[in-house]
Amino acid sequence: MDSGSSKINQDILETFTKGKKSLSISDISRLSGHHRHTVARYLDNLVSSGKLEMRQHGQKKKYYLSDIQPESSILNFSPHMLIILNMDLSIRWANDSFLRMIHSTIEAISNLSIEALHLDDLFGPDLVAAIRMVRPGETRSEEARIIREEKETLYLFTISAVSFFQERPALVITGEDITEKKALQEAIRTSESNLRLITESVHDMIIRWEPDGMISYVSPACELLTGYVSQELMGKTISEFIHPEDLPRFQNGGETETVNWSRLPSSFRFRTLKGKWIWFETTTTPRLSETGEILDYISVWRDITAWLEAETKLALSEEKYRRLFEGAKDAIILMELTENLKHARFREVNNLTCQLTGYTYQEFLTLSLSDIIPESMEEYFNEVTEKFMQNEQGFFEIDLVRKDGSLVPVEVNAHLFYLQGKPVVLAITRDITERRKTEAAIKEAHQRLEDILEFLPDPVFVLDTEGTVTAWNRAMEELTGTKKEDIIGCGDYACAVAFYHQKRPVLADYILHRDETVLFRYNNPDIDGDRVTVDVQTLHPVTKQRIWLWIKAAPIYNLNGDIIGVIETLRDISERKIMELEIRKQNAIFEAVSRAASDILQSANFEDAALRTIGLIGEATSVSRVCLLEKAPSSSIQLIRSELEWNAKTGIVGRTRSPLSMRLKNDDEGSIIEDVFVQEKTIYSLVKDLKGSDRRILEPEGVKSILLVPIKTKTDIWGAVGFLETNSERIWSRKEISALEIGSSLIGSALMRFEAGENLEKSEKQFRTLAQNIPGIVFRVSLAGSDMEFYNDHLESVTGYTAKELASGQISSLIPLIFPDDKQRVIQAKKESIKTGEPYEIEYRIIDKFGHIRVMSERGRPVADETGLVVSIDGIIQEVGSG
Repeated sequence: MDSGSSKINQDILETFTKGKKSLSISDISRLSGHHRHTVARYLDNLVSSGKLEMRQHGQKKKYYLSDIQPESSILNFSPHMLIILNMDLSIRWANDSFLRMIHSTIEAISNLSIEALHLDDLFGPDLVAAIRMVRPGETRSEEARIIREEKETLYLFTISAVSFFQERPALVITGEDITEKKALQEAIRTSESNLRLITESVHDMIIRWEPDGMISYVSPACELLTGYVSQELMGKTISEFIHPEDLPRFQNGGETETVNWSRLPSSFRFRTLKGKWIWFETTTTPRLSETGEILDYISVWRDITAWLEAETKLALSEEKYRRLFEGAKDAIILMELTENLKHARFREVNNLTCQLTGYTYQEFLTLSLSDIIPESMEEYFNEVTEKFMQNEQGFFEIDLVRKDGSLVPVEVNAHLFYLQGKPVVLAITRDITERRKTEAAIKEAHQRLEDILEFLPDPVFVLDTEGTVTAWNRAMEELTGTKKEDIIGCGDYACAVAFYHQKRPVLADYILHRDETVLFRYNNPDIDGDRVTVDVQTLHPVTKQRIWLWIKAAPIYNLNGDIIGVIETLRDISERKIMELEIRKQNAIFEAVSRAASDILQSANFEDAALRTIGLIGEATSVSRVCLLEKAPSSSIQLIRSELEWNAKTGIVGRTRSPLSMRLKNDDEGSIIEDVFVQEKTIYSLVKDLKGSDRRILEPEGVKSILLVPIKTKTDIWGAVGFLETNSERIWSRKEISALEIGSSLIGSALMRFEAGENLEKSEKQFRTLAQNIPGIVFRVSLAGSDMEFYNDHLESVTGYTAKELASGQISSLIPLIFPDDKQRVIQAKKESIKTGEPYEIEYRIIDKFGHIRVMSERGRPVADETGLVVSIDGIIQEVGSG
């Protein structure tokens, strides 16, 4: 934008600081000093860029300074940065997180461009470039690394070009701190990579057997581990291959030989094809049917012979074992249990365990479990230990006491197995401090969301994917009378029962199932992507009064982009709808009045004009009948001379004769019609409240409510125009009364216009007859257009020219006929007369059509309008001789 354009834009914006909230184009032009057309052109740009708002006030446009603080009380709850830019990349709004980042206020940066804020210095040039590249309806994402006060933070910015705030386009930019998330994701990827490497490097055997112990499947690793081909084991029972000393430990006990296969131990000895015994560590899972019956067992067997026979193979495996033990990403603790399995002694830990607890390797081996378990968690740890002994494995979370006394939350995955015949526990311990923080942050975010929903002014509820109510805010309680504790967790259209008192789909169900028939229950459905808005007229669930609601439903997604629920918002728009209906009705009334005024000007006679007027006003006000009553002469004993009527039922407008015409002046009770004629004012009433004679005339006609307005002329009351309502006891509104009063004024004006036209036509005819008998040219010159009008036929006999020739453009007036030496004198005399208002008389010569010079005498008189302004010259031109 060049400097001239910037100066004009600035001048226009400064006009709004001079006291008035709204300005028209004329106001802005006057205050800024710029031409109206220039102002109009620049206003369009300022509105498009969001710096100004335009609102329609009738036929006029009013402009306002843009005030777009969008629910900042809610949006500022977000820890993320939020920036809203106009399409010219100037700041429209920003939340507190962004303002704290740049150490500024919204007042200081509002309407500044991103160049003025030097955002590329803060967020880097790639983000600013991405902002410039976003097109309407498009969304872009960009990561930016920010270094402030020697701290590096990674942000994910999302830029969306949207249209809102009265349909004005804008750029919405959100910035989320993803530093911890990135670190966690990297740690997870590293851990998964290591786990995959370990898994692929170990050859485990997968085996499946029936509830009776018969083997139904063995993985190919079987041959490598045992020497048996898979088919050699299938169809046999497991007990045939397990060492007799290990078998009793998982029998039911007693003297029965039935094996409880669900309690297969975590480790045992297995006989290979060559008759050698090897140790397996196992994890067994029962597979259940839909009825809960055990179908079979699936188990993963790992050969741990080399580890258990460490005495003979220790020299060969020590380096490999230590590398794996110390290279693990988690703390590993190996504990040896006593014979009664109640106490433990630390046997081995890796370096990460020492780093996690703050103890040295030698210090840690001297500790007991009570030294690293806080007293507050002893009861919980005893419960975990009891379950561990039953299942020989456990997975739980607990706090550990560090050497400095602080607590560190950990996740423990523990397994019991036998090493050299002794029970040993291997506990893989993972620090979950960051995860706890993340969970706390998520919980806090959920709580903030619940708080926002709770205190939103609009009723809001949330359903899960099964249609169960999961949120029901305070406004929803007030609207339906149903408490949240009575509906949270309820399904089967519980929200519809609370509102509509019947089981039926609501708008939220359309989001869940995309059933088009749901939308048939609503008005004006508008589907925008995955969101839908509608409006509906229904009964208030508590008061049963008719209300209008605006409803919006949208899906709720999890981090993977899956729909986990739907939120529905309701807003009572009854006042707005009633206002819209009232405005529509008002516009219809005044449109009818305007049409009636136009039709009156085009009507050939008074009756035609009056009938058009009462018909149009009747249709606009939805009244049953409209009547036009002409007052009878004062010498008549009757009140009404004639009647015109428009009837809504038949749609016919014309002359009629109703019982109203029978009202007499000598009636002792008087009449409402007589009151209108005498008091010269508007009268309206319910028929049941009228006097007996009026009621006896109107009630048989079915009239329940009446409104009468007098029709006035300059000198008298001509008659009255009235509304007769037969459908209900109607209470007339101010707008309806005003419409009828305007109609009365139009009819009165039409009456006077037609009377004036008739008088003017009669006077004009008399004047032309008189002018025809005057010797000379009688004329009138209109000063507005310098046109000459001739009132007799003597022009051609004097000048040789016809009036048509003078008016056709060949000769525009008599001035071109005047002798050149006399022309300036004639013009000066007429100007002086117009200036002073005095008559003039002058002689001059003209050259007629045949070239003859004639001497003319002209007398003229200026004619002024009601304001004293001279509008024409009337005069006569007579020939007094020839040259």
